[in-house]
Amino acid sequence: MILFTVSAVASDTNQFDRAINAITQSLPPGWTIAEPKSNEIPWGHHWNENYSGPKGLLVIAKGVRPVSAEFSDPTGRRWAVHVATESLEIWLMPSTYSDSFWAWFSIDRPIQPTVVVAHGPIKIYARPSHLLISQKNFENILSNTNGVSWPDSPGNNPKLLTWKNWQFELKAAMQKEFSE
Repeated sequence: MILFTVSAVASDTNQFDRAINAITQSLPPGWTIAEPKSNEIPWGHHWNENYSGPKGLLVIAKGVRPVSAEFSDPTGRRWAVHVATESLEIWLMPSTYSDSFWAWFSIDRPIQPTVVVAHGPIKIYARPSHLLISQKNFENILSNTNGVSWPDSPGNNPKLLTWKNWQFELKAAMQKEFSE
């Protein structure tokens, strides 16, 4: 069982525990829950706003495929370094949560996580991404370069994620868990 604090009532916490259990059971072989973070909202929601509404839990499912970042130096030389692993960022949100209507008009707003389940006591949003192996190592490499890009990340190319049917499997797991 994963312990966390969320700005929600006890019944929401119980629902989040059930959802995490269902997610864990639906993961493909080799995938694990890497990092739960409380009091989060889906990346890019309420962009450029001072949001104070309901928050939820970010659960990062870590995959098996290595992800390289491409670094560059001032001369334009580029090289790839394995610094991350594929991941799926999953936000468990109270059913009362909703994205901002006005944020959709922000031209600098990032690509939004997709709604996987909007049924029952929670809403689930998710997006393919990558998880750094070591934040310190990544920052050390970055400090000696001119820039970084992520052509190998599922965040930039969702087809690179090895869990191909994640939307279907997460939705099925949630429907099964919350149909009781």
